[in-house]
Amino acid sequence: MAALAIITAMESEYNAVNKMYGFDEDGDFPHIKVHGKEVWLVKSGIGKVNAAIAAQKACDAGAEIIMSTGLAGGIDSSLSQGDIVLAEKVCYHDVWCGEPNAKGQVQDMPLYFAPRAEMVERIVAALPENYVKTGLTVTGDQFLTNARRLQTIKKEFPAALAVDMESAAIAQTCFLNERRPFLSLRIISDVVGKPHQEEEYRRFWQNVPEKSALMVDMVLRALAGE
Repeated sequence: MAALAIITAMESEYNAVNKMYGFDEDGDFPHIKVHGKEVWLVKSGIGKVNAAIAAQKACDAGAEIIMSTGLAGGIDSSLSQGDIVLAEKVCYHDVWCGEPNAKGQVQDMPLYFAPRAEMVERIVAALPENYVKTGLTVTGDQFLTNARRLQTIKKEFPAALAVDMESAAIAQTCFLNERRPFLSLRIISDVVGKPHQEEEYRRFWQNVPEKSALMVDMVLRALAGE
């Protein structure tokens, strides 16, 4: 059955969405019909390999859209904790395959993977003004706290707003599955390089867990045209 699969990396992210909807646990994936669409909930585990495996399982099961959601680090001074980033494109920040490939490009793959523009436009148009920020999300198998590493990433990808550990791997998997549509929807848990970043990250789930789930619901409503 065609469905939208929501992939979260961590149990805290998974629980926030599950608590809001109360998914039916029978079957291959927890599932529910909401806003006129069958929705599956998938917990991948952290990192690119876990994310790609989860996305492939969802594709094999027939998911028509894959949504990567959960936390991201902010790597742009315009962002604050709790901001929401809807990716217009994603890429890796920790891949280098040598010339003539670009930094971040897996050989024989595009540098950037982009959601379908009409989906992003529909979501932005349906949400309250300034509810989301759109731009580039970069992915790597690192939790970033080092200011020097941040400076390197910003130099290589000046347009990057957010950094996570899953979105580009999910996007690449979708690309390899007949360019299956995907979305990357992330809430900023901390801003890399700001004072007390790690403390801010630890406090995050005490402060705004509901907003993480609410953003998913608002996007599902927008996709349904509600």
